[in-house]
Amino acid sequence: MMSFTVCYAFNAAHAGIWDKCKICHNGTMAPDENTLKKRYKTADEFMKAAKESPNPMMNNYKGDTDLKEAAKYLGLK
Repeated sequence: MMSFTVCYAFNAAHAGIWDKCKICHNGTMAPDENTLKKRYKTADEFMKAAKESPNPMMNNYKGDTDLKEAAKYLGLK
């Protein structure tokens, strides 16, 4: 039971930023989770692209903390 709680808490913490991202990153408005995983092989590559995005909707999410958390959620290293 303890290991389930720890795993659940870990996953819930990392899903936090993605819950904000997935509103737009749904495959219609912006690339979805699977597309991002295929497009970006590393966290650095993902973070660079996000920071360079000209889309004004990304302005609130260009901080290193948010992007690192999103990259981690996506499984990028």
